[in-house]
Amino acid sequence: MAVARSEIISHDELQSWLLDKIAFYLDRPVENIDPGVELARYGVDSVYAISIISDIEDHLQVEVDVAEARRRETVADLTDYLLDLVA
Repeated sequence: MAVARSEIISHDELQSWLLDKIAFYLDRPVENIDPGVELARYGVDSVYAISIISDIEDHLQVEVDVAEARRRETVADLTDYLLDLVA
């Protein structure tokens, strides 16, 4: 379900959603993904990153700069970046 641009999404809601997406793509339990650990350590490569970014764009209804998003190495950092983007 997409978030309407006027709807406020909390840090915890967005981070939880991101963790769920990443867990899905990596075929891992969400409980095994730490938002403070570098995504590369979990095996998130460019193919996963593009898929996740596409999901983010659909969910938040915003255009995400792929290079800028990829600079965020952890789920926590990516969450902060996205919250700034939709603010």
